[in-house]
Amino acid sequence: MWQELIVGAIVLVAAVSLAWRFMPAGLRSKLMRVHPSLAPAARGGRCGGCSACGGDSCSDTRKA
Repeated sequence: MWQELIVGAIVLVAAVSLAWRFMPAGLRSKLMRVHPSLAPAARGGRCGGCSACGGDSCSDTRKA
């Protein structure tokens, strides 16, 4: 019984994560204003695109 609950919780977390990732940016920003603790999850340490980072910070800085 408890294994089913653990698996259900894992599936629920995965579904919420997937929904958050594919949610439109406007809705995500509204939800972040309502619940500010969601803001770090939205950034995720990744760049949101060249228009979001202001230019050079998204470029690959590794040496060839």
